[in-house]
Amino acid sequence: MLLASSLLCLVALNGLYWKQWNNMDIKSILFKDYLTSWKSMQHVSINCKGSERISRSCADDCIRLQNLLKDWPDGKPKAFVYYLVHVKRVPMLFQSINSLDSNFNNVYNYPIVIFHEDISVINQSLIRSSSKSDIYFQAVKFEMPDFLPKNFTQLSCRCHIGYRHMCRFHSKLVYEQPITCGFEYAWRLDDDSKIKRPIKYDIFEYMIEKNLLYGYVATTRDSPSCTINLWENTEIYINSSSIAPTFFTEWKQYSVYYNNFEISRMSLWLSDDYQKFIDYIDKLGGIYYYRWGDAPIKSIAVSLFVRKNETHNFLDVGYQHKKLNHP
Repeated sequence: MLLASSLLCLVALNGLYWKQWNNMDIKSILFKDYLTSWKSMQHVSINCKGSERISRSCADDCIRLQNLLKDWPDGKPKAFVYYLVHVKRVPMLFQSINSLDSNFNNVYNYPIVIFHEDISVINQSLIRSSSKSDIYFQAVKFEMPDFLPKNFTQLSCRCHIGYRHMCRFHSKLVYEQPITCGFEYAWRLDDDSKIKRPIKYDIFEYMIEKNLLYGYVATTRDSPSCTINLWENTEIYINSSSIAPTFFTEWKQYSVYYNNFEISRMSLWLSDDYQKFIDYIDKLGGIYYYRWGDAPIKSIAVSLFVRKNETHNFLDVGYQHKKLNHP
């Protein structure tokens, strides 16, 4: 009874969706998902090709998604959409998923993975019940990396530690999550991302047909105060390694892909080239000292390891995020 009452309170707070849920059997939704989430907290080992860094431990929704991959339709790209969401931003997530479903996923039906640190079982139930998509949740725990000193102090571009954890997650940790094992393509969106109109083709099939590694909708410029020494340290890395950058010398300093919309081939991020580069960048500590963002880090990586003709600007995709209204 307590759980059901809490659910009804949460639904009332999200009044925008009350009409959608009003005709649902709220209690059955809650307890079905509650039991699904908690009756089996077992962990199993998985053998994930492509990265030795991926944890062998796989639980709940991870197991379900890995089982889905075993019966994946022939010819369908092995792809997923993912979000990283804080519980306070769940109301915005509803709108984002709704726009994704209405304009793409109700037709093409790719799984959605929601990474989170603190979304309750109740809120997970609400999110699942609001969408026709198959939605999977993966809990993550953010901690300061052990190579940073205990008396760590932010040196520039001051913002909360949670934002810096997010930057590290999108540039490094997401590719170490067991739930991503076996997928070939990933589409990252933010909880306030909105697809504005129907995408009338399978965006992942397009990536395969055109031999693309990286897709985006826009570029922008990051703040120099938040990227102190990032470009300079990249040049040091280039000069001390054997890599031959593809178009780094043409990529303007502080330019970044607006990567809250990012479609990429997983092999790019799991490659030895990127893994060595992100290890180097990570250990410098700039993500935490200076707030080096995932956008400049990954944009630099694309300019190092991807040919220009393997990137694509999805000019036809209607997309909105904060001040960006594209096109």
